Amino acid sequence: MENLLEQIRAAIVVDASLDARAAGVAACRTILAALDAAPGQPFAPAVVTPTPSAIAAAVGALRGVPPDQLLDIAISRLRAALPSGVDVPAAQPLKFHIIHVPKLGAS
Repeated sequence: MENLLEQIRAAIVVDASLDARAAGVAACRTILAALDAAPGQPFAPAVVTPTPSAIAAAVGALRGVPPDQLLDIAISRLRAALPSGVDVPAAQPLKFHIIHVPKLGAS
């Protein structure tokens, strides 16, 4: 929900781009669909197809970010999307078993 509100805030700025305004319109439609849905019934949010310029802007913004920082951002966003009270188990390190194979022809 916060993401939708941020998109609306960005869309109503005086010098908002056409892409930002389109994202704001889609966010408003999604909120309206949620409010119009019957209680307890699932609703289908409006599907927003990103424009090529929006994709290019996102890629350009992420171009200079180091890969480890991108992974940290992705992990934090995924953890924030989890329902409250869900514990994520700690990752276990990889363990490899090394098996020595004798060379052919060696006795």
